Amino acid sequence: MPLTRRRWMTATGAAAAALAAPRAAGGASAPPPSPLPPPLPADAFRERQARLRAAARTAGLAALFATPSTNLTYATNLSIGRSERLTALLLFTDGPAVLVTPFFEEENHRRDVVADDVVTWKEDEDPMPVVARLLGSGPVGIEGSTAYDTVARLSAAASVGPRDASDVFEGLRRVKSPQEQAFIREAARRTILAIEATHRSLAAGKTEGEIARALEAAFQAQGVSGGGLVQFGPSAAYPHGGPGERRLAKGDVVLIDAGCKVRGYTSDVTRTVAFGPPSDDVRRVYAAVDRGQRAGIDALRAGATGAEVDRAARQVIAEAGWGDAFTHRLGQGLGLDGHESPYLVRGNATPLAAGNTVTVEPGIYLPGKFGVRIEDDYAVRDAAPAAGLSVRPAELVVLRA
Repeated sequence: MPLTRRRWMTATGAAAAALAAPRAAGGASAPPPSPLPPPLPADAFRERQARLRAAARTAGLAALFATPSTNLTYATNLSIGRSERLTALLLFTDGPAVLVTPFFEEENHRRDVVADDVVTWKEDEDPMPVVARLLGSGPVGIEGSTAYDTVARLSAAASVGPRDASDVFEGLRRVKSPQEQAFIREAARRTILAIEATHRSLAAGKTEGEIARALEAAFQAQGVSGGGLVQFGPSAAYPHGGPGERRLAKGDVVLIDAGCKVRGYTSDVTRTVAFGPPSDDVRRVYAAVDRGQRAGIDALRAGATGAEVDRAARQVIAEAGWGDAFTHRLGQGLGLDGHESPYLVRGNATPLAAGNTVTVEPGIYLPGKFGVRIEDDYAVRDAAPAAGLSVRPAELVVLRA
């Protein structure tokens, strides 16, 4: 199955173990990766819980209900996958934060979770009556990605009025603290290093799939799990096309769209380079995308809407004659999810706020020929310029073929 952009953003597994560790010039082992920044302290999650309670109270909710998701991670530091066995946070507006989880998972979860209490249920027990007894009655805000079946079972077991609490979580998560921004900046730094290492592995005749595996190994050498899209020549004209069996040829553009997580926070960086001397068309298209990205960055400030920032970049590309070839939005929010609010897209009239973290990624895609995208990560500030979380390229990079 081809690797897609959405798949690599949600993947958390380690890079392919079969790949040998990269080596530095001369055959020596590459230096070990730099240490990761320290994780957030428990008090940061307690502060988040206090702010979630306040937002839930304003929304008229008695409690919040969250199953395994990035919202659960945001609130409690517990990052686990969903299963048929219920694990859920009950965050009471005027009460404790309670984790309900299977009995055999209690000690495992206590190592990480920031909660006031842990309540367990046994394998031969239905957990929903346990949850119902804890909740009592009153309106309960359901974390937005919760499975419909879970909400239906909760509604049948408890005297609660389930309400969508997506806005409660999203409203707080949109604005990133300095520590959260630092995690994204570090993830972006390691992503750029991994992309540059992957460029050094390019050779005529190698397939997109082979280079995608080299990219995963380069992330592994950086001490993180990551990966991304690798597209050569005409393949790069598909904005979210996965790596396949196309072989690299002299004169191809090479588009790598990649990211990793540091302390749970995601980077998203795209670099387009030329493998050998590029054509005049490639140079012109790259220059237009570069100008478009600069215009989008210049427009990125608190108070501007997502539509206005998108328009600033899109206008530059349209004036260059390729408006119809810029087929996607300018960017999206970054955080615990690779795609989250806010979105830089036509029609989004919501003003940006200081602390929003977003991608700026214009592109031009010419089917049958090539595509160019440049993507970097930024933190919105009260006034321009936005704070760069990744270092954008100064010019088109031409690699020796």
